[in-house]
Amino acid sequence: TKGDVYSFGVMVLEMVTRKRPTDDMFVGGLSLHRYVKCYYHREVEKIVDSSLIRAVKDETPEVKKMSEVAIGELIELGILCTQDSPSARPTMLDAADDLNRLKKYLGGDTTATFASSLGISSSTFSSDW
Repeated sequence: TKGDVYSFGVMVLEMVTRKRPTDDMFVGGLSLHRYVKCYYHREVEKIVDSSLIRAVKDETPEVKKMSEVAIGELIELGILCTQDSPSARPTMLDAADDLNRLKKYLGGDTTATFASSLGISSSTFSSDW
């Protein structure tokens, strides 16, 4: 159901940001969804859990690129699944398909493509990555 996909999206955003929807910072209309959406185009590294960034700090450029793509795709999926309007959210089947494509990509399938309706790209990450 659309409620299930919403909960799934919240979980994805929690994993990537290491923030809960009940965090004290989310007051005055700010929510986890709005917080992530505000930064994902401009300064993704501000919202991504620092341990995810540190995990690939000393890796090859190829591994760093794959990490950036994976995190970007997860952020986008989380945003799509937590939209205010239930009719605008993907189905759980669509979300599972997106995760399967991401899994194939991370497994080395360079033909895997993503339906990037929000325009996530690794260029949104700083060169510190």
